[in-house]
Amino acid sequence: MKTILLLIIPVLFALPAFSQKAATQPAPQKTALQHFNAGNQKFKSGKYTEAIKEYSEVLKQEPEHIVTMTNRGIARDRILDYRGAIADFDKALALDPTHVEAWVSRGLSKYNLQDYKGALVDFNTAVSIDQLQARTYNNRGLVRYALKDYRSAIIDYGRAITLQPDYAEAYYNRGAPRYTSGDKSGACEDWVKAEQLGLKEAAQYLRDYCEQNSTAATKSTK
Repeated sequence: MKTILLLIIPVLFALPAFSQKAATQPAPQKTALQHFNAGNQKFKSGKYTEAIKEYSEVLKQEPEHIVTMTNRGIARDRILDYRGAIADFDKALALDPTHVEAWVSRGLSKYNLQDYKGALVDFNTAVSIDQLQARTYNNRGLVRYALKDYRSAIIDYGRAITLQPDYAEAYYNRGAPRYTSGDKSGACEDWVKAEQLGLKEAAQYLRDYCEQNSTAATKSTK
């Protein structure tokens, strides 16, 4: 059987509050908020190294700014500096152990390091803090699939879809454990739904595993 690749979507966190500098302190050339916004723009443009530099400038002015630490960690993860990313998430969680975004993001970096058991602990913690985040269930599904716990992976993707019915990535990812468990029909239904929701990657799976054209191709011939 061919390898089924799952889809990971990083999420950046935006618009935090920054402390007001005392009037007696000289104003920096750029404020923390300006560096933060610049970092987010660099990230969205795929300029992850430049984004890291902008976030680092924020932390020079606001050393305990949790959202910036988390975003810098996500940017580091994107350049495959997974251990650097985890270090940022560790710092954020030391400041606020209830910061769900840092738990989820650290879980993904651990997943990328193939530390699946460590990632599962992080996602379990995130779920214990907030049970209403679809992305957390989707990401925990990735780990459970990697651990060959296909039944639990399917359940997690289902929870993500219940919380967010248009979650294309969760449909796409759920197809893998369904197919691996022998439910080809269910897998193909998920990939059709993922493609209908705009996920182009699903078209390849429809051809390779379901022996059918993509729904987009079918519509174009009518």
